[in-house]
Amino acid sequence: MKESRLTTQQWLQALIEPGFILSKAMSYYIQTNIKAILRGQVLAPILRSQELRDEAFGRFWVAFSSNRADPEPTLDADSQPQAQIQSPLDEIQNSTELIPPILAQASGLVLDVGPGTGTQMPLLKSPSIKAIYGAEPCVGLHAELRKRAVDEGLGAKYTILPCSVVQKELGVELEKHGLVPEGGERGGVFDTIITVRVLCSVPEFERTTAELYSLLKPGGKMLVVEHVVNPWMTPKGSVLARVLQGVYHAFGWRWVMGDCCMNRDTEGVLRKVVEKDGGWESFEMERWFGTTCLPYITGVLVKRK
Repeated sequence: MKESRLTTQQWLQALIEPGFILSKAMSYYIQTNIKAILRGQVLAPILRSQELRDEAFGRFWVAFSSNRADPEPTLDADSQPQAQIQSPLDEIQNSTELIPPILAQASGLVLDVGPGTGTQMPLLKSPSIKAIYGAEPCVGLHAELRKRAVDEGLGAKYTILPCSVVQKELGVELEKHGLVPEGGERGGVFDTIITVRVLCSVPEFERTTAELYSLLKPGGKMLVVEHVVNPWMTPKGSVLARVLQGVYHAFGWRWVMGDCCMNRDTEGVLRKVVEKDGGWESFEMERWFGTTCLPYITGVLVKRK
């Protein structure tokens, strides 16, 4: 894919589009809290805040990533279902076009980190892939994810792990499925680890990234498509876009967007966590959309044999 230069109008639209996404996600969060209160759970927004955040984000993300109507009824039982959420951001940046050439390199036993609703499922139908384990902590997304796997003919290959990729959660699930010995050391398990728009939200970022690296077999590949902090200190970055990243965070981006962080130096962390191992055998990385609030990196990283 060749990156096309944004016109001034497209650039300005790309700068404000995250605000549109934030406002829609916030509306789902507010609505979810109001529903809990109307059910008599007056203290739920305080005592069950994480649960309500997950519920709201799950509903929002199904509608946003699937481009279809909200699967849940609105507050007013007599009103029509909410319209599907359609964002022009991908049309501006064409970020979805970054994904196919990267995922085409998946093979063997695959760990799909935070697959969400499984929008990349059609790209994982290669016969060279033996099995896929999708670690998705948001239970509200599992029904859509499972449906996508079945619809794409991957029902038998795709296993959903109801957990994040932090060691204490993922390790238990890997033991349950016989991928690592019970109570034993976690070593190289996967031939391919996929991270698509997900390292922005994993907890304990550096530690979790290091643990993912440890799960790769020697010669295994990490396939990366991630939005990152704006490279504002370089000629390809934008000071205004970096400022707006901070503004969106201040207005609750991380709170309502499933702990997503706009300001992570993902490339730097991917390099740092393998330093003690002598670095990656191969580290191919490209940057895209550097002047926007959602700049991307894409790459194929190969672990030393």
